[in-house]
Amino acid sequence: MRNLRLPKELKLFALVALLIVMIVDSADAQRKRRRGKNSGRLEIMEDLPEFFVNDNRLPDYLKMVYRRDATRLALRLIDREQRMSKQTIIVPEELVQAIYNALVAVRLSDYGAVQDVTAKYYVRTFPQPNVENIILLAEHDADWLEPLKRRADTTASPSINNIIRKYNLVMTNMVYLDEERAGLVLQSREFINMAALAMKFYTEEGIGSIEETLPYGDGNDISIERTKEGWDLVYSVKFGNCVNQCQKIHSWEFSIDEGGEVSYKGDKGHTIPPWLSPTAEAKKYPDVLKN
Repeated sequence: MRNLRLPKELKLFALVALLIVMIVDSADAQRKRRRGKNSGRLEIMEDLPEFFVNDNRLPDYLKMVYRRDATRLALRLIDREQRMSKQTIIVPEELVQAIYNALVAVRLSDYGAVQDVTAKYYVRTFPQPNVENIILLAEHDADWLEPLKRRADTTASPSINNIIRKYNLVMTNMVYLDEERAGLVLQSREFINMAALAMKFYTEEGIGSIEETLPYGDGNDISIERTKEGWDLVYSVKFGNCVNQCQKIHSWEFSIDEGGEVSYKGDKGHTIPPWLSPTAEAKKYPDVLKN
C-alpha cells in the first residue's frame, strides 16, 4: 500500500483545526465546571424523598414548632454546600417539607423512645442557625429611625420598607441599647434564613451593625443526615457544663426510608439525671398529639 503525503498547506490546516477543537472543548469543560460550582444548585436537593405524612394529629402550634426545626436542619445542610453569599433568604420549600415529613413521621411512629424525645425531654433543634428575628442597629439620630420614634409603623427608608414587606417581617419594637445606639427588632412571620437577610441589609442598605439573637453555649439538639435509604435523625439530650460544649449526651437514633417507614436504631450515651426537666417552651407548646 502506498503512503499518501499531504500537502504542507493541508497539514497546517488540519493542525490548526485540531487546536481549535481542543481549545473549544477545554473552554466548554471549564464553563460546565463553573456552572456546576457557581450555579447555586444544591446536591441535597436532588432526589429528595417524596413520601407524604398526614400531620392532622399535630395541633397548629406544634406544626409551627416542627417547621421551625425543619428549617433549621435544612439550613445546616445548605451551609455544608454553599457559602452565605450564595444562599437565599427563603429556604427551599422542597427541602424544608422533606425534613418536616421525616420529623413528623418519627413523631407519629409507635416506638416508646418517641415519648422520651418528645413529651418527656422535649428535644428540639438547638436554636442555631437563626430563623426568626434580627436587630438592625443604628445611631440614635439615624434618619431612617425618625418615624419609629414617633410611633409610626414604617421607617424613613423606602428600600428598608420594601425588604420588610417582601419578606413578611414585623417591626416588633425599637430598643435602646446604650447612650448612642438603638435597635429595630424585626420578627419574621415565617421561618427564613436570617443570616442571609442580615447580609442583604448590610450589602444593599449599608446597615453595618446587625445583631442576631443567638444562644450561648450548647444544649439539646436534633441532627439529620441524608442516606441512600432516606434520612437518619438523631435526638440528643445534653447536660453537664454546657457553657461551651456539653460534657454529657444521651441520644436516640431513627431512620426513615424513602417510603416514610420509620425504624428505631436504639439509644446510647450517658445516664440522664432524674432532675433534668424540659425547657420552658415545653409548657407553652407541649409536644402532645390530638386524640
